[in-house]
Amino acid sequence: MYRLTASLLALALAGPVFAGDLSYNFIEGRYQKVELDAGSIDVDGDGFGIGGSFEINENIFAVASYSTADFDFGIDFNQLSLGVGYHVDVSPNADFFATLSFVRAEVEASGFGSEDEDGFGAAIGMRGMVSDQVELFGTLSYVDLGDDDSTAIGGGALYSFTDTFALGANIEFDDDVTTYGVSARLYFGK
Repeated sequence: MYRLTASLLALALAGPVFAGDLSYNFIEGRYQKVELDAGSIDVDGDGFGIGGSFEINENIFAVASYSTADFDFGIDFNQLSLGVGYHVDVSPNADFFATLSFVRAEVEASGFGSEDEDGFGAAIGMRGMVSDQVELFGTLSYVDLGDDDSTAIGGGALYSFTDTFALGANIEFDDDVTTYGVSARLYFGK
């Protein structure tokens, strides 16, 4: 799994220089499949999410996301994240970025009520253009929700059909959860 992200980052950095700056002004919708395999617990779910980013200045941006997933046995999971990030060019076609976020998560089980936790998330990653239309990205993230924390590694690709519209696919792994999905992204102010 670490090799996947390392390969994506190497491709982003090694590729030739392409036109088009990486934009941090976008909104995207996602569909995702989630597989939870923790010892004797093995449940699958799927859901939707929405997220976005807004450039505050040349290097600082705000981030927000909300996702929901419905699992087997009437279990629902919702997560809200609000934060700030910093990015810097590492080559003409690639950026390094880091984010720090407030995270609120809620689990609801049919007939058992709900439980929620607040915490924080931190992530580092790379984004890079490998052609005029193709962006690759990789992330390493950490979320701390009180008694529960997780570290995940992920990666994916976006294909830009126009300057303002892209479709993508991504995958993320931690010790117990695998998430993969597809997304549609709209850029603004590009």
